[in-house]
Amino acid sequence: MIRSMTGYGRAESTDDQVRIAVEVRSVNNRFLKVSQRLPEGLTSLEVPIENLVRKHLSRGTVNLNLVVEPRGAAVRAPINAAVLSAYWKDLAALARETGGAARPPALEALLGLPGVVGTEEALLTGIVGLEERVTKVVAETLERLDRMRAAEGASTAGDLAAILDAIEERLAAIQARAPQVMGEVRQRLAARVESLLADIQLAPDDPSLMREVAFLAERSDINEELARLASHTDQFRGLLSSPDPAGRRCEFLAQEMYREINTIGSKANDAEIARQAVEVKVGVDRLREQSQNVE
Repeated sequence: MIRSMTGYGRAESTDDQVRIAVEVRSVNNRFLKVSQRLPEGLTSLEVPIENLVRKHLSRGTVNLNLVVEPRGAAVRAPINAAVLSAYWKDLAALARETGGAARPPALEALLGLPGVVGTEEALLTGIVGLEERVTKVVAETLERLDRMRAAEGASTAGDLAAILDAIEERLAAIQARAPQVMGEVRQRLAARVESLLADIQLAPDDPSLMREVAFLAERSDINEELARLASHTDQFRGLLSSPDPAGRRCEFLAQEMYREINTIGSKANDAEIARQAVEVKVGVDRLREQSQNVE
């Protein structure tokens, strides 16, 4: 199945404890590159999230943005009672040692000391089952991204099929023209050999002459290239319905097709075949460009 490498997905989940929103964008890349923006307290989720992404995508640059907002009672940052008590005792003891008042300091004066009030990380990790909630929303986002990539891929597959149809039509015209061209080549070659034999002392069945004639005839024969092109177009068409990622193989086949049609254009020595070969090259270039956009 052809899937585009470009797409967008978004999903959100909200309950009385937390709001989780995930946004994913993907663009073209020969390989898979995952970039994540996560809240400070959830950097431990980078690996699980990347593993999820890799289950859904094999190529492309993927940018994922995660927003986690505590709600209700979960918004309250926890107070570390043990740390607060230790500060209180230390300050009271210091006051007695220095001759100051023995009464404890006001508790609100201690709230700004390090470790007394929980950090963002403590706030987020205090939400029960947060990791499972986040990965569930990420998975839903990736499924929506998949659907968009599949829809765009179906459109691209249709374009690729139309290009293949046009290429095969041109190749059929070349195939039909090839026998006539070969007949003309043989006639010119026979006339040339006859002219050469008239000027030099060389027998018609001389081995060196036979080798040269065979070489020239083979140089003008494009049947092998046409056969390979037919095979490549069949393979390419099969990839359009393959369940596996096919972008790289499509690119490779397009390169091979270009090589074959280039050879046909140089060997045929015929204006009509050369014209058709140019049109096939244009089509193969379009195949290659489109293949660089699919997974």
